[in-house]
Amino acid sequence: MGGFSVSHDGIAIDLPDSTRRLIAYLALSDGPQERSLVAAILWPEKSDERAAANLRSSIWRMDAPTGVDLVSVHRSCIELGDDVSVDARDLQQSGWDLVHRGLDVSAAVDVDRRAFVAELLPGWYDDWVIAERERLTQLQLHFMEALAYALVRAGRIPEALDVAIRLSAADSLREGSQRVLLWAYCWEGSLGQARRQLERYRDELREEFGVEPSLDLASIMQAVAAERGRGCPEHAAQGIPVAAGSSR
Repeated sequence: MGGFSVSHDGIAIDLPDSTRRLIAYLALSDGPQERSLVAAILWPEKSDERAAANLRSSIWRMDAPTGVDLVSVHRSCIELGDDVSVDARDLQQSGWDLVHRGLDVSAAVDVDRRAFVAELLPGWYDDWVIAERERLTQLQLHFMEALAYALVRAGRIPEALDVAIRLSAADSLREGSQRVLLWAYCWEGSLGQARRQLERYRDELREEFGVEPSLDLASIMQAVAAERGRGCPEHAAQGIPVAAGSSR
């Protein structure tokens, strides 16, 4: 997230470009991959024989002085080493924990928020990177939404607003992004700011699509008041997602 790097105990490991691409591909894959398939994807313009030779060369040039196996090579398959951690995988684990735990404010509100807003491998234009980047970008919106709700319910309003504002800027037409920002403003008591934000969203939606938003500030305010009065309910009142991050 934010750029490619490999490090061990905080010390960067310098790797050839072809080896970097191999590690990145395996880091974004699930489980062992057929060597022939990996070679064909990483070197699509080469013949099967040349692509296989390039793969063998990339593995051979993978000098890891740390003693940690960056990749595990089998007869017909290859995968990332068991002791290698990947920040993109950690991001998804933290994000899904927030989404699934819903109103539980003890969910991972101390996650590394930099990964929630970082771009996957910026400057890489391989088809397999672009597809994964688009998938993660959409997930990040839901994860940030869930994080903002968790932070609000933990009483960490400034942090929640920071996440919600970033989320709104990332996709200003997404209703779930606007809802969580309005929710945070109402929870804080910034009703004037909430009204202005809703007006901006309404104007943008009208200009882009000629439609009115389904968001209603009064119902959000009532839902906030109801939840604050009950502490942390097991279910959300009307206008609040039952599971944080599920609203769109």
